[in-house]
Amino acid sequence: MHKTPEEIDRMRKQFFNDNADGWMDMWYKDEKTGEYDRHRKDFDRLFSIVPLKPGDHVLDAGCGSGVLVPEILSRITETGLLYEMDFAEKMIEVNKKLHPEKNIRFLITDAANAPLEAETCDAVICFSCFPHFHDKEGALRALARVLKRGGHLTIAHFISSGEVRHHHASCHAVMHDHLPDESVMRGLFRSAGLNIREFIDESGFYCVLADK
Repeated sequence: MHKTPEEIDRMRKQFFNDNADGWMDMWYKDEKTGEYDRHRKDFDRLFSIVPLKPGDHVLDAGCGSGVLVPEILSRITETGLLYEMDFAEKMIEVNKKLHPEKNIRFLITDAANAPLEAETCDAVICFSCFPHFHDKEGALRALARVLKRGGHLTIAHFISSGEVRHHHASCHAVMHDHLPDESVMRGLFRSAGLNIREFIDESGFYCVLADK
């Protein structure tokens, strides 16, 4: 029996809530160092592409338990402001415990309902989460709305779009969650009023960077 989109979304949210406590250890911890730097080179590459500067206001959409927080805060400094947003309340709960910095605001909602005012942010980053947005077109429109003119939006993974599909196929809760192919993705960005500057889809790295 086919599940409805609403049922799939509930199952997806439950999956992330159930795995929130161990998410960072599962995917980002280097067993040799004990630090969350398994992808150090990938993060360096990503943030060589994503332009952030001191004082920026940044929305980390689909933030999970906050693996990007240290990377973003080190670039926007204490003069900037970071919004950590996720639809899974347990992820936000863990994120809050790990990141007590005063210039972070935590939001529990899905991307299509981003509650920020229009043109609030200099940057929006969707790291390792876009396939899980059930309304991808609505999410991009909502995220583009909160961007300032001249601001930029990034979708990134540390695997290719094909590798995302293969990776998710083994998990019932997210087996439907894929990255749209390039032509569809470009159309989604155009309809959201975003101009793509970079489109990288290669083994071990995926990144779309667009300006408003």
